[in-house]
Amino acid sequence: MNIASKCFPRRASFLPLFMLMLCFASPLYAGPVFDPGDVYGPRIEKLCMVIITNSDSQVLAAEKGELDIVSDITRPSDIDRLSRHPGLSMSLARGSHAFFLLLNNKSRPWNDPEVRHAAAEAIDRNNMVRTIYSGYCEPINGWLPPVSPWSMPESTRNIFDRASAKKRLSDRGYKWSLAGELIYPDGTAVGKMKLLSPLARVAPTTAELAEQIADSLRSVGFPVDVEPMDFSAMISKLDRKEYSLGVIAWSMGRNPDSLYSFYHSSMDIPGGYNMTSASDPALDKALLGLRYAKDRHEAEEFSARSQKLLSELMPSIPIYSRFSVSAVSKKWKNIFSNEKMTADNIWTLLMAEPADGKMRPLNMLLPEEPRNLNPFVASSAYSWQVLGLIYEGLIGTDPFTLDDMPSLAASWSVDTAGKVGNENTRLLFRLKNDLKWNDGTPITAADVKATFDFIRKNRIPRFFDSVKNIRSVNVTGSHELEVEMEGTSYWYLDNVGGLPCMPAKVLHAVKDWQNWNPLDPEEKSGPYGLIGSGPFMFDEYRPGEYIMMKRNGHYRMLEKKSVKTQ
Repeated sequence: MNIASKCFPRRASFLPLFMLMLCFASPLYAGPVFDPGDVYGPRIEKLCMVIITNSDSQVLAAEKGELDIVSDITRPSDIDRLSRHPGLSMSLARGSHAFFLLLNNKSRPWNDPEVRHAAAEAIDRNNMVRTIYSGYCEPINGWLPPVSPWSMPESTRNIFDRASAKKRLSDRGYKWSLAGELIYPDGTAVGKMKLLSPLARVAPTTAELAEQIADSLRSVGFPVDVEPMDFSAMISKLDRKEYSLGVIAWSMGRNPDSLYSFYHSSMDIPGGYNMTSASDPALDKALLGLRYAKDRHEAEEFSARSQKLLSELMPSIPIYSRFSVSAVSKKWKNIFSNEKMTADNIWTLLMAEPADGKMRPLNMLLPEEPRNLNPFVASSAYSWQVLGLIYEGLIGTDPFTLDDMPSLAASWSVDTAGKVGNENTRLLFRLKNDLKWNDGTPITAADVKATFDFIRKNRIPRFFDSVKNIRSVNVTGSHELEVEMEGTSYWYLDNVGGLPCMPAKVLHAVKDWQNWNPLDPEEKSGPYGLIGSGPFMFDEYRPGEYIMMKRNGHYRMLEKKSVKTQ
């Protein structure tokens, strides 16, 4: 995949060298093709997730050998520095990352689409990407990352035009004070607006980008100042819509139906993903069509229509999509990466072994405190970096094709039931035999049903979008489950099959899902401990230092198999 050709022609002399340096820094990473179903692990006994929030300290720890895996390296100077270290291997991949400037569509002046367009035209994305990221990401003007097969061709078109931005504002009746700040058409001043951003010590490039966005907006009269804050506090404000502007990055996933979650008016709820409070009847209709598309053709039609309407409404402002870069110590073998994922992936964590054969913990960077390990309310990537190793869904993702592959489910089928004109989708799952939770108790179809029912009953915002259209869940055997859906949708299988499954006994013991603290030994709001089926289980948390994970001795993939390679 020619990554460099997608970036900036003006930096063509730099980019090929930069990309070659990363891609060829470690031939070791061109790993063998294997059958994911034959993989066994984890082969390590302990995974230490080391909490280091300062970027300089992260790089120093990697150089000193205190970190074995450093994920999501963003500063070009850090990438260059680590790529030159003889004990580290680098990997790069294009991903589904997309960075947005969020606008609260319910507050002035962002309740006017023309004003939102003016703000979008005021931002010089190309210059920001060059100056901050040295060209290893690409500016976007679309709602899906360019790597997505669903992305529109014009998603990378440069719309920077401050003269046009000022004309839009003038045509809407805005004027400017002597100080150059905007005045509403009714004659009142546009008051100071805060742009919420993570702290510079936690996300230095994001903080710098926020400052440059604020400068761009001020250049056409928007009186914007950056307000740095703790990441968890920022997410809470965005969730509650207590903001004017904010910056955030999303992992958009494989499918475009995520647009429904981000921009359909029904998802404008506390904790929901519609953080901009976007609301438009035509957009809702298109997104509904996308969500309930019966086949690929319909999905493509409504995906294109939804993206066109989003470009007209501009509820948020797309900024850039970047490449993922990670560094891994050469003291470990069986490290896996390819053009679709960097080395900090679940397959590496399953297969990694010390190169010298002496077992020790693998030290992986956790760049921020997880804060909350309640799986029902945890919303940060840092929390789910931990929780994602504890919980699994029915269906996984093939690391080579990104197609669906078995996880807890051994097999599944998708049928259409009902009479013509009143059809609905029926999902049938069959669990693998002899599955166990990490406490050693059996996993049954009743546990999966309890998970779906719990999410539906409590309308848990993080997961509710995936279950809101479930009509019924029926256990047809200890290992078989039937899920009847309302209507039909091309996406139902992935939405339902990807939900993290939990034991029924835990769900029944949760007294207050919103305030449940699984690490509270007094069990005020629910049971102590995190019981899942994933490859690792929680061992110890020392705030400010580390989270220690240990191998799940009951994991379904522990048994050694004959790994086939090509």
